[in-house]
Amino acid sequence: MDVSTSDAYGVLDFAAEASSSACVPQRALPLSADFDAEPSLALGPDCFLTAESVESASYPPDCCVTISTEGLQAVERSRLEFIRSRDAGLPIYGVTTGFGPFVSYASADCGGAEHGAGLLAHLGAGSGADAPEPVVRATILLRAQTLTQGYSGIRPELIEGCLNLLAFGILPVIPVIGSVGASGDLVPLSFLARVLAGEGEVDCRGVRMSASQALSNAGLHPLRLEGRDALALTNGVSFLSAYACLAVARAERLISRAEVLTGWAYRLLGCRTQALDERLHRARGHAGQIRSARAIADEAGIDLDRQDHNRPLQEIYSFRCAPQVLGACRENLSFARRIVETEINGVSDNPLFFTEASPDFSGNLAHGGNFHGQQVAFAADALNAAMTQTGILIERQLDALCNPMVNGGAPLLLSWKPGAFSGFAGAQLTATALIAEMRMHAQSYATSSIPTNGGNQDVVSMGALAAREAYRQTEMLAPILAVSGMALAQLNHLRVYERAPGPTTWTPDWMPEFEPLEADRPLQHDIARIASEWLACPVVL
Repeated sequence: MDVSTSDAYGVLDFAAEASSSACVPQRALPLSADFDAEPSLALGPDCFLTAESVESASYPPDCCVTISTEGLQAVERSRLEFIRSRDAGLPIYGVTTGFGPFVSYASADCGGAEHGAGLLAHLGAGSGADAPEPVVRATILLRAQTLTQGYSGIRPELIEGCLNLLAFGILPVIPVIGSVGASGDLVPLSFLARVLAGEGEVDCRGVRMSASQALSNAGLHPLRLEGRDALALTNGVSFLSAYACLAVARAERLISRAEVLTGWAYRLLGCRTQALDERLHRARGHAGQIRSARAIADEAGIDLDRQDHNRPLQEIYSFRCAPQVLGACRENLSFARRIVETEINGVSDNPLFFTEASPDFSGNLAHGGNFHGQQVAFAADALNAAMTQTGILIERQLDALCNPMVNGGAPLLLSWKPGAFSGFAGAQLTATALIAEMRMHAQSYATSSIPTNGGNQDVVSMGALAAREAYRQTEMLAPILAVSGMALAQLNHLRVYERAPGPTTWTPDWMPEFEPLEADRPLQHDIARIASEWLACPVVL
């Protein structure tokens, strides 16, 4: 059965219809924010999403997503305005006209189902691997959030259909390549729209099947998408914003991890702590630098008795200037967060329908370019740069930890028995290779416009590429941090057993368990396990 607007304030029971299917729902779908469930997330103009709340809703255990009362009312008002505009004979892009460069042509059936089907059919292209499941969940969530702002003129059933997909774990199979980040993520989002219409393929809780089968298993019917509906589902930047949103949430955790790793290194090496003096950083005034210095100092522990006064008065830059470097990365992260969170709580669609008339426009209808992803593209590039420079800093710290000239006289490459064993040689090579990968992908995607779409899209953002690379960089950075943490644990272990000079220190509780090396062994799985733990999404709804 379908979810109708009359069901909007109740909890629907779908369990019976799907009890014998391969696609078993985990819960009934509530559409009102009044539903008392944990964890839950509400959508609407009165609901502000953060990168972390979107990330939490994008990973198991599944989140109960609802529409706020204000969101439902906004959608209904916008729909009425669309109907009034259409019935008044106003020209409406995608309803009375063709799509893209065909705007000067009349639509085949006045924006009806044939028109919508044609839009989704020609956009069903794309290439490359399937988008990760968390990205797909976030895409659905963010498209629903922009539609619930109440400017798109769509039927409430579209949003309900999106929430049904989330509730039943019906995830469209979306190829990662196809969006240029202008006129929205047209190709990727068409795969979401086609699934709502009962077409294409889905991944339903690990089982790949046709969309029609998955909807049938869940007791749902395909939606009839008219031109305005199909366009509203595709004409926005929810796909690239999903990548950017998850990248922001991950970057927050990884920069924090880089700060405490640096603090642990300060403590273990006995570095002089003048470089962490808060007065020094306040004198410069950058908020990110002040915050990073404080985080490093908190982990280091400002203990003058533990400082090794045999060390240089000034450490190498990877330690001494860590607050400046990581603080600058934090500033980029703050910029990216502000842009991305503004985007995901705004409206990326065209045209928009307003419920209060403006004397500057004809009626309550405005055509424009709110589907352009330039802002998020710049934000993703900034995040990419921050992740890359964080990795460079930590890799240089790792090199120092492996070098007897800097690590306080510990064995080369932290070997238990130099010559007989090679210690962290392979792990350091891995970190160096990861940095090479990150540098190769650290470039300005937001200025890589290539005209397309018959000259209609003559300036595009390439935001999907930028955001996907920012997300990918977090996956490169995490194992570099993991190797650094392992090396710090190894250095302390060598000191415990008097294989290296210097005092021992405690292992932080945030460091995952790691068995130090007393003989060489493969470290691939240790690196992957620790990196995975540090990338993992905490539930913060």
